[in-house]
Amino acid sequence: MALGERIIADRQHLIASGKDAEVLVRPDGLLVKRSRLGTSLAGEARLLRYLRGHGLPVPDVVSVRGGELVMEYVPGPTMAEELSARPWRAPVLGHHLAGLHQRLADIPAPPWLPAAGRGDSLLHMDLHPGNVVLGPAGPVVLDWGRAARGNRHLDVALSWLVLASAKLTRRSQVTRWLMLRAFLARVDRAGLRAALPAAAAHRLSDTDRGPEERALVRRAVATMR
Repeated sequence: MALGERIIADRQHLIASGKDAEVLVRPDGLLVKRSRLGTSLAGEARLLRYLRGHGLPVPDVVSVRGGELVMEYVPGPTMAEELSARPWRAPVLGHHLAGLHQRLADIPAPPWLPAAGRGDSLLHMDLHPGNVVLGPAGPVVLDWGRAARGNRHLDVALSWLVLASAKLTRRSQVTRWLMLRAFLARVDRAGLRAALPAAAAHRLSDTDRGPEERALVRRAVATMR
């Protein structure tokens, strides 16, 4: 689930809601991720603890019970919100996003993660500006429910594709171009291009995507040929 707009009104709990889960803030300031289907979040908690042990900036796990995961709340805007409020920061944020992929590449994928094709690298599978909070100590990566093992270029290609295929206003398209240019300057562009068909297939496998969104994905892929 992408953590989009973070709406916190008088500590009134709900800050994000998606198809699979909702995220709330408790009165004590802790963050709660709750599965809509009651699916156990123990695996995600285990992965978060593993990642913190390897120095990756992720929320600290407080507890997990069945479909409810309690974590620290990291204050700050998401990278997507920062882009919207301060579009001139697009190049810096593009570098930050690429840097997070580089840090992921240095962490061995735990063997219990599901495989996403060939390869044995750690993949977030949904690493985009809505899933990165710009906290007091720097960017923090959220929402690890789709993490897998596979080709590291697939993860990079998925990040690029989310950005490149988003429907934006004309003004925001300039911001996107600046961010993508900075992002591409710090990743393996040939590897990204090779992994793009698999990334597009993964995006299009979601049956909730409508015709317009599917067309945008295909158009974005065509621009990288």
